[in-house]
Amino acid sequence: MEVAASVGGGGGAKSPDDVIAKHCNACHGTGLLGAPKVGDTAAWKERADHQGGLDGILAKAITGLNAMPPKGTCMDCTDDELKGAIQKMSGLK
Repeated sequence: MEVAASVGGGGGAKSPDDVIAKHCNACHGTGLLGAPKVGDTAAWKERADHQGGLDGILAKAITGLNAMPPKGTCMDCTDDELKGAIQKMSGLK
């Protein structure tokens, strides 16, 4: 019997913290290659203002942007899981 592992445990939705820890923090934790840092709301807001708000940032995250690969390497993340991670990192609603 094959057992699939889930980041969030129990096969449910991944929490923003799980997604950030596994897929986002390597770059957004340090600002690698100009990535907006976790908690730097001003930097995230500036991007949101130029990309059409939170939904614009989400669209860029899904397709990839500059050095960030599509979905930030979380290919099994849903759009809602990615949006939750972005909201948590950015402080935007």
